[in-house]
Amino acid sequence: PNATGAWMHEFGAWYFDLARRWDGTFPHQGPPEMQEDSYGKDWDCTGGYLLAYAMPLKKLCLTGKRKSSIPQLDVATAQSLLDDGRGWSNKDRNSAYDKLSAEQLVARLSSWSPVVRERAAMALGRRQDNVIAQLIGLLDGPDLYTRYGACQAIKMQRQRGGVAVPALLKTSHADDLWLRILAAEALAGIGQPAKAAVPEMLTRRTKSDPKNDPRNMEQRYLSFALFEGRGGLIGKSLDGVDRKLLGDAVRAGLRNQDGRARGSYASVYNNLSFEEIKPLLPAVYQAIIEPAPSGEMFADEIRIEGLRVLAKHRVKEGIGACVKYTRDQNPWDSQDRTPKLMEILLSYGAHAKSTIPELTRIADYFEKDEKDFPRNLMLQKAKCVRETIRAIEASTDY
Repeated sequence: PNATGAWMHEFGAWYFDLARRWDGTFPHQGPPEMQEDSYGKDWDCTGGYLLAYAMPLKKLCLTGKRKSSIPQLDVATAQSLLDDGRGWSNKDRNSAYDKLSAEQLVARLSSWSPVVRERAAMALGRRQDNVIAQLIGLLDGPDLYTRYGACQAIKMQRQRGGVAVPALLKTSHADDLWLRILAAEALAGIGQPAKAAVPEMLTRRTKSDPKNDPRNMEQRYLSFALFEGRGGLIGKSLDGVDRKLLGDAVRAGLRNQDGRARGSYASVYNNLSFEEIKPLLPAVYQAIIEPAPSGEMFADEIRIEGLRVLAKHRVKEGIGACVKYTRDQNPWDSQDRTPKLMEILLSYGAHAKSTIPELTRIADYFEKDEKDFPRNLMLQKAKCVRETIRAIEASTDY
């Protein structure tokens, strides 16, 4: 009650009144800008507003009648939540924190709020104060939030944080999962001076803990820290990386349940020769035909990059996999994805002629039978597939 009350007093009450239309409904407002919000006509927010209005009646049991396992916030703490957000906006993200002293910023690294810790860490990264020794000392402190904040701050020190690599490696063996993840992110933020940590990070990539980390979230974040094209420790170059450790890590990572985590391995595909990637091709193929069960919005990247690898090296299994993915792909954004898939298939030349009957069925499906997809985009996809069919029919390239 104190948290919702503080928020309504600060912002909500007048906004709720002004947001109500003449007929009592509440439309989606969208951002305050001249361009019309694309969701304005589709999203009816009346239910959400009415639930907020109904809360003081205390007759809603959406989460059950039992008391929360988390203690309710008192008035002072609720007000502190609002105070923590003051001085920050999308148009001015830095000035409020840049006015604070280094001591004040370091103190904020101990906040329970990850937002406050991150903003303080970023502000420390923007200035030249030499705080590395102090941050390393915080890594061994008794307070978990402080250790989180120290990792975040060292990450923002970039190469200046090179001296913290041994301490971060030690922290990466902590009992707390999120602390281990933040230590890995800090190593990635340091960049080149942290390359010595790569072998151990690759080894940790292959580990799993079904009981305490059933969805392999540590593996997920290590994938980003190591392989992201922008910011990953070995995302741009695999020079000097042990190929055995790399192969084991890639095979494990391509089975991660998160589509975005799998997508980070595209950098590996692009940085290996055929002889180096050849032992990984079964895993590459498997990641194409078996999509990640979550992170669907990002799941297409590694599948398309895998198909490109198979096509580049003339692996015949890529032909059928490309056609199957064209038919079974997530409809979202498929009007942009389909031309990429057809380009990959066409690179097989005359070898793809056996797929023409199935491609014809797919073109007919896109044109006539696809459900809940804009008609103009259905025709656009069908046209792309038919053009590919004609190009394959005319191809003499083997």
